Amino acid sequence: MKKIIVFMIALFILFTGFATPSYALSDSQSDSIQTLLDDASRISGVPGMSISILENNEVLYFSSGYADREKGLSASENTLYELASVSKAFTGMGILLMEEQGLLSMSDPIQKYLPWFTLKYQGKHVDMQSITLNNFLHHTSGLTNSSHSQNIPQGNTRDMLQKTVEMLVDSELSFYPGEQYNYGTVNYDVLGLVIEIVSGQSYEDFMREQVFQPLGLHQTYVYKEDAQATGQLAQGYRSSFFMTTPYNAPDYSGNKPAGYIISCTKDMARWMGIQMGIVQDIPEIFHTVIEKSHQGDMSVPAVNEMYYAAGWSVNANQTIIEHPGGNPNFGTEVAILPHERTAICLLTNGANINRSMVLKVKDILDGNLTQSYGISGTQLLDIILSSTTIILCLLAVLFFLLGLRRRKTNERQPMTKKRIIVTAILLIATIVQCIMCCALDWSTILIWQTYSVLTALISSALLTASITWFVYTHRYNASLRK
Repeated sequence: MKKIIVFMIALFILFTGFATPSYALSDSQSDSIQTLLDDASRISGVPGMSISILENNEVLYFSSGYADREKGLSASENTLYELASVSKAFTGMGILLMEEQGLLSMSDPIQKYLPWFTLKYQGKHVDMQSITLNNFLHHTSGLTNSSHSQNIPQGNTRDMLQKTVEMLVDSELSFYPGEQYNYGTVNYDVLGLVIEIVSGQSYEDFMREQVFQPLGLHQTYVYKEDAQATGQLAQGYRSSFFMTTPYNAPDYSGNKPAGYIISCTKDMARWMGIQMGIVQDIPEIFHTVIEKSHQGDMSVPAVNEMYYAAGWSVNANQTIIEHPGGNPNFGTEVAILPHERTAICLLTNGANINRSMVLKVKDILDGNLTQSYGISGTQLLDIILSSTTIILCLLAVLFFLLGLRRRKTNERQPMTKKRIIVTAILLIATIVQCIMCCALDWSTILIWQTYSVLTALISSALLTASITWFVYTHRYNASLRK
């Protein structure tokens, strides 16, 4: 009798122990997601990728390829990746937590915390009392990617955040603060430095002690050394000329609040659950902070129908909360659909990935199983530029050899006026292309772009030079004159 009672209790616990419903994916859905991931890795050349899916309180993990291809280490939900710009949501959480703790107000002027920080607009200094922390949180400060991210200093010393923000002093703003939303990664570096000033801690220590640990994010790191010590940190890769090779990008520790937090899809599943209110075992204060972090700044026009909140891009009614990210050798995407109780996180160790595949995963969840991976714009650009390089180099060699042949086989004749003009134009075009090659910021391009950008420009200059040589060496054949 006692055994029967124990058995009945066990059955009761088994079938009633979960207060919330759980819906498992069908085998066909799981197979479709895995196939999509495998195809994405094969077609993009990105060695490894991992996805976590949160749907109706159930967490699912999928991975494909390698965390480190050369070492044969497979990707998994515990593989650590750089989060790139998905890092901003954590920094946004940190500074809004400070506001909730009464340590600052997002309406405070930036000069209250960084009195030495000055900016210019149309050549004149801006009244820094009018630029608030909110302007940096919502990318309405006038600091933009197109004008202010190229000179982020390299390095991993403890003072790199200070140096990064100091680099922005007296920068010419792209627009007057508060007029519009225009994404600029360095805005969150400024917020990271404010966190340091107010807390009296390093940004890294504050985030670890005040955000990650209380939220139970035990596989999320701000120090790369800590991530490496786990043996789970993925090797980063980049692609050029149809090949993918390991690439160790320079350290930009001063850009960490905006793009260099490290995590895995297992922790990101919990992070998404926190955002959706599913995970409840967190300090009460964070519930208020999370609600604030999803509120976009609607005082400025939307961009593609999206507003910017605190490290999140949101639509007007907050049915979409998302953020993409791309570092030189990592690519990320997080999409949260609160009303559908669904969230998806994609982490990869290459920037060649088409991050819209997250939408295809959502389609599979909705029952549309036939999904195909499409190459990314980055990969398409590399294919075009790599092909262009090969074609232009072959043409350059051809025209050079034809010029040599003409020079040897034809009699020397006086230069005609027409040939002089054509040769001069081609020579000027060659010089202009060479100047362009020299004037571009190659140190930045070679880190953030495919190498084929450089080779395509150089091969174009070589082709123009070889055509110039071909025209210059043209001679009338003696037999034709007779």
